[in-house]
Amino acid sequence: MTKDVFYSKLKIVEDNVIEMGNICISALNKSTEAFLNWDKELAEKIKRGDDIIDLKEMEIEDECIKLIALYQPVATDLRTILTIIKIISKLEKIGDCASKIADITLRSKLNIKRENEIVITMTERLGEMLWDALQAFKNRDEKLARDVYARDKKIDKLYEQLYREMISYIIEDPRNITMATETIFMAKYLERSGDIIASIGDRVVYMITGERIKEEEFEQKYNVEKIKYIKLEREF
Repeated sequence: MTKDVFYSKLKIVEDNVIEMGNICISALNKSTEAFLNWDKELAEKIKRGDDIIDLKEMEIEDECIKLIALYQPVATDLRTILTIIKIISKLEKIGDCASKIADITLRSKLNIKRENEIVITMTERLGEMLWDALQAFKNRDEKLARDVYARDKKIDKLYEQLYREMISYIIEDPRNITMATETIFMAKYLERSGDIIASIGDRVVYMITGERIKEEEFEQKYNVEKIKYIKLEREF
C-alpha cells in the first residue's frame, strides 16, 4: 500500500517535470520570436514568465525532498528522484537562457526585424531536442536519451556557422557590428541551451541504467590516451 502511494505521488512529480519542460520550450520559442521581431512587449512577458519556471523548480524540488523523507526510496527509485532534481535544475537554466535573450531584445536600440534562418533552425531543433528529452524521461527510453545527447553537436555546428556569417557581415560593413554582435550573443544562449538539453539526456540515461554517457566518453578517451602512452614507452 505504501509503495502504491509512493508511485502515485512520484507520477505526479514526473508530470510536473514534463509541464515545466513544456514551459521552457515555449519560453525559448518566444524569446527567439521576440528577438527576430524586436517585440519588446513579448520580451517583457518572457522575463515575467521566468519567475514561473523558478517557482516550478522550487515546488518540484520540495516534493522530491518530501518523497525521500517520507518513503526513504532506494536503488532505482532513489536514482529517479535524484535525476528529477538534476533535470529541473537544468530546465531552470534553460529558462534563464530564454530570459537573457529577452534582455538582449529589451536593450537593443535597433528597431528592425531580423531574418536569420540559422537562428530559426537552432530554435526549432532545440525545441525538438527538449521535447524528446522529456519523452525519454517519461517513457524510460535510453536510446532516445542518447540520441538527444548526440544531437547537441549539430547545434554547435549551427552556432559556428552563424558566428562566421556575422563576422563576415561586420567585415563587409562595420555598420553591421551592433546587429551582428547582438545576434552572436543571442545565438550563444541558444547554443548553451543545447548543452543543457544534452546534459538532460545524459541524466536520463543515468536514471535508467545507473551509468552516464559522460563517464563512458571519459573512459574511452582515457583508454585511447593510455594506448598512446604505451606505444610511446615501447618506442623508447
